[in-house]
Amino acid sequence: MQQDINSQEMPPLSLEAYRVLLPSIGGLALASTVVNVVVQQAHRTTGVSTFNGLSMLVSALAIGVLFLSTFLVKRFTKRFISAFTFASIHLAGFSCLALALLTASGIHVSLGLAVALQACVTVGSTFLKFYWLRKLRGTSAQAAVIVVFCALAISEFATYCLSFSGELIWYTAGTLLSFTQFSAVRVSRKLGAAGDPFPAVSESYFGTDEDRFSNRSFLAVAALGICFISIPMGMGLGFPVGEAIFMSLVPRFMVLLFVMLVSAMWIRFGLASRMRAITTSIWVAMQVLLALGAIFFSIWPNTVSVGAAFIMGSSLVLQAFLWYLTIAFISFGWRDPFYYCSVAWIAMTVLLVAGMRVDAVASRVFLDNTPVIISIMSFFVLIGAQVVFTRLLASPSERTERQREAGAPITEDDVRRIPLMGVLAISPQHQAPMVQQKPDVHIATSVMEMGQRFGLTGREVEVLTLYALGHTQARVSEELKLSTNTVHTHIKRIYDKTDMHSRQEILDYIAEFGSPKR
Repeated sequence: MQQDINSQEMPPLSLEAYRVLLPSIGGLALASTVVNVVVQQAHRTTGVSTFNGLSMLVSALAIGVLFLSTFLVKRFTKRFISAFTFASIHLAGFSCLALALLTASGIHVSLGLAVALQACVTVGSTFLKFYWLRKLRGTSAQAAVIVVFCALAISEFATYCLSFSGELIWYTAGTLLSFTQFSAVRVSRKLGAAGDPFPAVSESYFGTDEDRFSNRSFLAVAALGICFISIPMGMGLGFPVGEAIFMSLVPRFMVLLFVMLVSAMWIRFGLASRMRAITTSIWVAMQVLLALGAIFFSIWPNTVSVGAAFIMGSSLVLQAFLWYLTIAFISFGWRDPFYYCSVAWIAMTVLLVAGMRVDAVASRVFLDNTPVIISIMSFFVLIGAQVVFTRLLASPSERTERQREAGAPITEDDVRRIPLMGVLAISPQHQAPMVQQKPDVHIATSVMEMGQRFGLTGREVEVLTLYALGHTQARVSEELKLSTNTVHTHIKRIYDKTDMHSRQEILDYIAEFGSPKR
């Protein structure tokens, strides 16, 4: 029976079905809220950071070091990731605590120390976001969009509530939220990888096959799209002279409303598996919000906070979309996940700050820079739309496109080009019997080699073979006549022995080091 590779259905909404996603939702929301309230003044201004982006630029240097390290380390080990996460929590938590103690004591803090502490908060919290995005590696597009927009909505709601307090409360909340990450990490390790019950299928992300995610030009196009939309956002956040705009109660509520409406819409799309609507309309939504912001700037130039609310809403949606985009690339790309996480964060952050600087330059050159800024914003939005819609979103699999032009249906052999874990679990509630599925000799042979390399037992090799072929733990249990708890224990031991933590990592290892196909 042929299946549309874009029709991977989500299970009915229930705590049992979706609880594996909760730690990632909570972790992303916690890390984002800490940055929002500590570094960005709880969104009471449109500043990228308290010091007009200075602490963000300092943070970009540290994150740039992580990015460069990905050229030296092909794949970071599980032990390194654990230590990295542990250090990130402490870095963010203790930096928030230091800010809280200095504020409570009334001690004057120099600019250098304040920037350094806020940069530490930013770096620690951003690294934690990277950890949670990494945990979502190999997760379906539907589940990914649910996670990122749930996290965005929760984070913005918490930020809005905290915006009515002051700095001491913000720093104290940042301390508590940072150390709460320990609990989220502990729970996530018990529940396992989100990609197991929600396996990724590459074509559901952008209608393109997995080979495109390993194509450097495709990555470059994605980065260009981020560039061309981040610059006008930065210009709007600093309109008209490059300074952060104060947001009163009404504009702040407008931002919250935009985020909640957009998040609810795309969470609904994710649950309904309407991924085409997500990948195209998300860019339309950002551009519409940018356009509305520019319109309000031109009509009411003396009341810029209303226009800024639209721009800020657009920048928050972009943040969620970048998380989604990052999950896609780390699931199918050729480099370590930190590579893609770092590129996305640095591109957006640096260009938002650069956009605010464009306003500052324009205010010095032109006496009335409002029409100039709006024109430049429109230009970048137009170019960004052309880049994204012609090269990123409208680029289906070349193989699939050729078949559509020829009028030929997509066959099972074509679908098997997508990672096996995604293909064989497209409809977990209606799987085909084992006898109808052809075993993959390459997978089986490679698993046997893994058994020798890592000292796996015979039973563990059997479990891993079926697991790597894409079957759920329940299916493995049924086939091998084992209890589900026994299968879960075997898989946990396999992860411990191989220093891997998800099915996608096992498949990546097999693809890179396994026996060649015969």
